[in-house]
Amino acid sequence: MDGKLKRKSLAQKLLLSFVGCIAVLLLLALPLFYFLTESFYAEDMINIIQAVNKGKPIPTLDLEEDIIQGVMIQFGVIMLVLAAAIILTLRFITARMWKPFEETLRRLESFRLENEVLPTLPDSDVAEFARLNKTLQSLMQNSINSYKTQKEFTENASHELQTPLAVFQSQLDLLLQQPKLTKAQAEIIQRLYEVSNRLARLNRSLLLLVKIDNRQYQQMEDINLSSFIEKLMPFLQNVTGDVSLHQEFNNTALTIRANRTLLESLVNNLIVNAVRHNRPQGEISIFVSDRELAISNTSDEPALNDKLIFSRFYRPSEKVKGNGLGLSIVKAICEYHGWAIKYRYFDNKHIFIVTF
Repeated sequence: MDGKLKRKSLAQKLLLSFVGCIAVLLLLALPLFYFLTESFYAEDMINIIQAVNKGKPIPTLDLEEDIIQGVMIQFGVIMLVLAAAIILTLRFITARMWKPFEETLRRLESFRLENEVLPTLPDSDVAEFARLNKTLQSLMQNSINSYKTQKEFTENASHELQTPLAVFQSQLDLLLQQPKLTKAQAEIIQRLYEVSNRLARLNRSLLLLVKIDNRQYQQMEDINLSSFIEKLMPFLQNVTGDVSLHQEFNNTALTIRANRTLLESLVNNLIVNAVRHNRPQGEISIFVSDRELAISNTSDEPALNDKLIFSRFYRPSEKVKGNGLGLSIVKAICEYHGWAIKYRYFDNKHIFIVTF
């Protein structure tokens, strides 16, 4: 296709279009120029010829006045032609020439890296646009290749880590059951056990993110949100410990289209996050209203950084436990379903709002 299509630069095409527009308008204006020539420049000569042919005396000539009037009118016509050519070039011809660029932008806006599909960009006879499309396709292909490599590495690493982590934990269990363990040895094994649990949770979180990126949760169903949370309440109350958990459902009829596993993970992670950033014997509230789910918690901490809270491995304080992936998972689940999530801080409360 590149060899068959003869391309010109944008400046060349614009200049040729402008010249062609002027030529067409001048051709259309030829009758007017003929009328000007006949009515002004050649008027006196025509009157002299007619008088001589009829044997009449030569009339009074106003040649200078006719020429001045004709020149001014002709100048005005030429200026109108130029103005019309400029307007047509800018309004219509330029818009048509930029159509391939607009089409390229439209297809780029629909490009999603996680889909791993390289969009086909429109061909163009404008050299700059063709060069731009070639460069963009190369960049997108390199990005897709890098994304696939990174995704495969994360997925494979998470899968491969599961078995050694399970073996490591089972061996620690055996060690804890050994007789004649000293107190110091038991404490060391207990710390190792806690580290292995943390590694296992981190591995599960990374694997969940990879599965979401791979769009492996395709099974969707209509879920009544209030009923769904009601069924989760016994488990959530076990998670909250000494923190009281309240619920307020103003819209019990709210039904959303979601994957049940991911929705449960979203609620669990928001509740766990609310517990970690809470005060002792604090409160957590769950609100369902209109098309929103809001989870708020009391806290002695200042507002979180709303630009970083959804970043992976972000931890605002070393005092807060966790691997820094909970809110990243929440964000990924919302993006997967096409929901919006935002964070607010009001009246010493952290509030996360999911809009369906």
